[in-house]
This record gives sequence, structure tokens and C-alpha cells, in this order.
Amino acid sequence: MPDLTTELQRASADIPLTREASEVLARASGIASMRGGAQTEATDVLLATLQQRGSLADQAIRALGLDPKAIETRFDSNPAPQTSIPLRQLLVNAGREANVLGHYQVDSIHLLLAMLYSDSPTTSGPLQAAGLTLYDLRHQLQTGARATGVPTDGAATRSESALRRKPWPSLRGVLGVSPVFGAIVAVTAGAGAALWLGLAPGLAGPLTIAFVTAGWITSLCVHEFSHAVVAYLGGDRSVAASGYLTLDPLRYTNLMLSVVMPIAFLLLGGIGLPGGAVYINRSALRSRTWDSAVSVAGPCGTLICGLLVATPFLIPGHAAWITAGNLDFFAALAFLGFIEAVALLLNLLPIPGLDGFGIIRPWLPYSAQAWANQFGAIAIFGVFIVLWYVAPIRSAFFGTVESLTSLMQIDPGLIGYGQLQMRLF
Repeated sequence: MPDLTTELQRASADIPLTREASEVLARASGIASMRGGAQTEATDVLLATLQQRGSLADQAIRALGLDPKAIETRFDSNPAPQTSIPLRQLLVNAGREANVLGHYQVDSIHLLLAMLYSDSPTTSGPLQAAGLTLYDLRHQLQTGARATGVPTDGAATRSESALRRKPWPSLRGVLGVSPVFGAIVAVTAGAGAALWLGLAPGLAGPLTIAFVTAGWITSLCVHEFSHAVVAYLGGDRSVAASGYLTLDPLRYTNLMLSVVMPIAFLLLGGIGLPGGAVYINRSALRSRTWDSAVSVAGPCGTLICGLLVATPFLIPGHAAWITAGNLDFFAALAFLGFIEAVALLLNLLPIPGLDGFGIIRPWLPYSAQAWANQFGAIAIFGVFIVLWYVAPIRSAFFGTVESLTSLMQIDPGLIGYGQLQMRLF
């Protein structure tokens, strides 16, 4: 006997279901199991829907003057497999019906509507013969007219408007830590331990490069992970399917812009280049406020990483910990803190392509947003050209960065020594 529970889980993957719809599908799986079916058929779902007393589907059927029990006698409970629509396709149709009605979850009424589609003849025929049509059901649902004398067996009735409220998604089961991220953290920890213990004095430079680079990639992952988590909570569930909630940099949409170029800029000039790593479906977000929050989340992730790096320097009397044996470690840590400060300030600039602009973008006219989308990449490179060649702006920018590192009690001398150790040649 096949595992019908597993079949149901696979079929409903990525389709947001209400508790009522989940109960209908679970009952349908039980019906299929009782009749010895190899899989859950559309007729099983129909039978389960008709038996769900007090549901939106039940209310709509009764409001149209029909009896769910009478409809049960109109269909074949053991259809020929070749005429039955696959469960996954039935749920996709239900999701499409929910979208048509402006709903954010699939409910029993959407399952019933999907079973009226022509590609589900084993259910659409009996339902139409009973007098149900897509138009009438949709109209009944949207007008909210109530049937009189609808028995609910104590079940609370719900309105169609409840389905128009985006549900809060649960993070359970979607968050994870990829082995790639674990390996990056391990490299950071290993290089840091070697520097702290002075295990290879002759390799202080390469160990510093490994520690700072791996630490910087770790913070990039946290930065993009923060974007993705807030986007998921805000309504964009595609970030889970894209793997953005696993801290895996290999899942980013553009590995060159997201990882390779930031590392190159770090090694060449000590600039924390932000990467446009994760694709957010902003049209799926709940509101403009959530859209701005997604952009804020990245710099917040960078800020958290920066504060973690700065923690040893914020402890009173930390200077006494620095010895000749661990000087290279504190220098590398100081330079990493400097890089985090650079990235934080850079990301907050209100320039297209950067998070600072992303915060205000949802509140701008659509014409300005379209222009920013078109020239965002060029604007980012323009920022680095200006920082590289325009001395007054460069001085003002890095002066602000130094103010931030001073607030974190990071010694400028240690930053300079750490940067010196980062030289490749």
C-alpha cells in the first residue's frame, strides 16, 4: 500500500492551505486508504469536501439550495484512473482559483471550484448535473449571502473576507544551515584560532587573508539571509524554494556579483562591496512598509555581524589581552570590523542598487522606480568610481567609517596593521 500521507505532502508542497483545506485533504487521503486506492483521487477529495460540515464549501452549496449528501450519490466513488485528474493538478487549479478571487490561501471552496474544471470530469460532471457552476459558486462566495438553516455541528462559520488576509507564514521547516556555510564558518574559526595561538608566525599574512575573507563571506551570507527571512515573513514564499533561507552563498542568483566581486574588491582595496544576491518577488509582499523592511533587514544583518566582531574591543580593559603572540589575531579582527563598517555605511547610501535606496524606493513614483531599476547596476559602479578617484568624497566617506570604528573602540593602528597583512604581494 503506498504512503498516501507522503503523496499528500508532495502534492500540496508550496501551496498555502487553510486548516480547513488541510482537514479535507487528510480526510480524502483516509477515504482513499479505506477503499484500497493506489492514490488519492479527485472523487476522494470531493467526498471529503461534501462531508466537511460548516465549511465554506458546505455553506455555499446549501446557500444555492442544494444538499451535499444528495450530491454524494451522483458520482462514482471508484473512478477509472485514466479519467481522474492527479491530486497535484487539482491543488494547482485550486490555487489558481484562489488567485482569481484575490485570496491568499486555498480553502475548501477553492477545492470545490477546482473540481468543476473541465480537466476533472469525474467530479465536474456530477457537480454540474447537481446544478453547481463555477459562476454561481464564485458569486455566492463573493456576495457573502448566507443560507438559512445550515447545520454546522458546532463549527464556526467563516467569511470570504478572511481569505483575503495574507496569513503569517511559519518559519518552521524552511530555515536551515547549508554545509557550504558551515565550511565557511569553520575556515573563519580555524584561521582565527591559528592567529590567536600564533601557531604559524610565518604564515600570518595568508592566515589573515583567510580569516578576513571567510569572515566577510559569512557576513555576506547573514546580510542576504536577513533580506530573505523578512521577505518570507512579508509574503514572498519563493525565497524558501530558492534556497535563500539556508545561508548557502551558492544559491545566490549571481555568484559573480554576489561573492566573487566582493572578495576581489576586499583584497584589492579593502572595500566591502555589497552583492545583489537574492531575488525578491516584491509584488508578493504585503505592503510598501514590508518592502522597505526587506531592504532594512540586510544592513541590520551586517550591523549584527559588525557588533559581534567588535565585542572584544567593547569590553573594558581589552588592551591588556593583546600580546605579541596574538597581535596578528586582533589586527585581523580589527580590519574585519572596519570592513563591516564600510559595508554598513555603503549599503545605507540612498543610491539605486543599494539598500539605502531600496528603503525609500517603494514610496517613490513608479516612474522613478522604473528609472532606478534600469540604471541601478550602473549607479553602483559609479559609486565606487567616485570613491576611488574623487578625493574629497573618499575622505568624507572613510572619515565617517573611522568614526563608526571609534564608537566600537577599535584601534586605528590595529586596523592599519591588519590591512597591511592583507596584501597579496
